[in-house]
Amino acid sequence: MMRVSEITRIVVLTVTVALMMFVLQPLPYIRGLISLSDVTEPESWVSEYYMKGAAIVFFASTIATVIWLVFAATSKGHKGHEVNRSLPIWWIIGLIPLIGIGFAIGPYKGSNDALLSLTFFYIIDVLILYWLTTATSTPGSLMYIPPFSYIMRDLIGDK
Repeated sequence: MMRVSEITRIVVLTVTVALMMFVLQPLPYIRGLISLSDVTEPESWVSEYYMKGAAIVFFASTIATVIWLVFAATSKGHKGHEVNRSLPIWWIIGLIPLIGIGFAIGPYKGSNDALLSLTFFYIIDVLILYWLTTATSTPGSLMYIPPFSYIMRDLIGDK
């Protein structure tokens, strides 16, 4: 069973990243802080390429997070060896957002100048949406499976 504090963190982190991805991260491109010398209209590029890629990464990360949280909430394992079997599952589910980045950037044809910054933004987004959310909000006996979750829960005062 998930606690209210865990659900609250999930919602806050997801909304925060959505605002980052769809409001703040496009601004450096639109305002010319990140040069797109191979793009004539940055606003059009943002709406045509950036937003589609961001939606793919957001969706993949959110789906992976939900899959892990449902798995953790319904997990029956309480013994050490049963709980430890879940670590590879966390990593395998974590491939979903990375595949999302590949789909967002792999067939990407919009701007070669943006590839490095897009990759950086998308990795940060995945780290917050999947890793930080699962590290701070995984319920029950699997709460310490995501890497560094013990440290993160200690920092926020939730052990």
